[in-house]
Amino acid sequence: MSNVFAALWHREITIYRRQFMTMGLLPILTGLIFFFMFFLPYKSLLSASEMSQIVPALVLDSLLLTLLITIYETTARFYWETQRSNGMASLYEMGRFHRQPSFFIAQSGISMLKGFVHLIVVGSILVFVTEMSFTQINFQASIVFILLGALQIVSISKIIGLLVKHVDSLGKLLYAGLLPMMMISGLFLIKGAPLDYYPEFALYFPPYNWMTGLDVAFLQGIIDYGFLLICLIETIFLLWLSATFFHLDGDS
Repeated sequence: MSNVFAALWHREITIYRRQFMTMGLLPILTGLIFFFMFFLPYKSLLSASEMSQIVPALVLDSLLLTLLITIYETTARFYWETQRSNGMASLYEMGRFHRQPSFFIAQSGISMLKGFVHLIVVGSILVFVTEMSFTQINFQASIVFILLGALQIVSISKIIGLLVKHVDSLGKLLYAGLLPMMMISGLFLIKGAPLDYYPEFALYFPPYNWMTGLDVAFLQGIIDYGFLLICLIETIFLLWLSATFFHLDGDS
């Protein structure tokens, strides 16, 4: 496992340095731009008490957006390139460990590590800018939901990366398919939002459950054990699905 992680980590660091503008700076800037796109107009229109309710939701959305983009780009693009390029030949020669679960575990760990580093950077900037209060946040529950959500993103990204035929489709799926799921979190789940009229329908979508549970923990400081249990089951199912039925060419 250590050899697998070391080889993939060296590859990721090399690519990260060469393509920092797209792989490092873009995910961070996207989350920040999303935040200020809403924050600045609301600040001029709403009172201080109303802003105190809106800001944590905007911060949460920005963090999730940063995490999604980083993990998706790292995992989906990695599997797309590995499936269709000879550039991984040197890694295959190191024992052809892409046949083993350690390959998936190592790449998942790397993508999550990068995602949480970007998340911390964006979070630090937003906390400094907004001077947000932490009194209402349940950190333990928030961290658990974020971890489960990150694992769901890893699983979905692997499946997409292996199924997509053209690399341009990866970006289209990200911005037209996965990003809207982030938009139903935080600010857009407040009372009166359109989603409130379709709770039974939305309950069947994994992102709804982990983001709703995260909303409750982050915005209200409450652990919803129902959402936590459903989120855990869905995460285990997605991990099992991506690890069992979706493989690189030649996997046994």
